[in-house]
Amino acid sequence: MLKHLVAIALLAVSSLALSQTIIYYEDGSVYTLKEYEKIFVSTTGKMYRKQSYRNGNVFFTNVGPNENVDPEALVTDGMEPGSEEWCEVYVPYQLGYTFDDQIYERACRG
Repeated sequence: MLKHLVAIALLAVSSLALSQTIIYYEDGSVYTLKEYEKIFVSTTGKMYRKQSYRNGNVFFTNVGPNENVDPEALVTDGMEPGSEEWCEVYVPYQLGYTFDDQIYERACRG
């Protein structure tokens, strides 16, 4: 019985260690924190970061809001670039001229 309790406790601790923190913004975008990344929530107008130096100086710098968001999943994710199904859904030249645009030119238009 004690072995089972220990096993359950270890599973619970390990699942907590593997959990991710996900932030959902009001505009619908999402940001997943990376491992060991810290985030602070403030309801006041400004936040500051304290930096202490060995000579005794202390500096406070204003920290702006987090502007990072996870990249949105593309329709072509998981498809083989240049395949028939990829050519049907790929929209070229959205970000300028990319490697995928080059594949599109060769495989889909050529």
